[in-house]
Amino acid sequence: EVAAKASYITPVPGGVGPMTIAMLLQNTFLARQWNQA
Repeated sequence: EVAAKASYITPVPGGVGPMTIAMLLQNTFLARQWNQA
């Protein structure tokens, strides 16, 4: 049961899942805000 949910977040070992993409976008957005201040 847990493996099925975990495989959605990280589809393959070392792969880029939706959670990774979301965190990268969030970090990019925050970095842009900090640089504008």
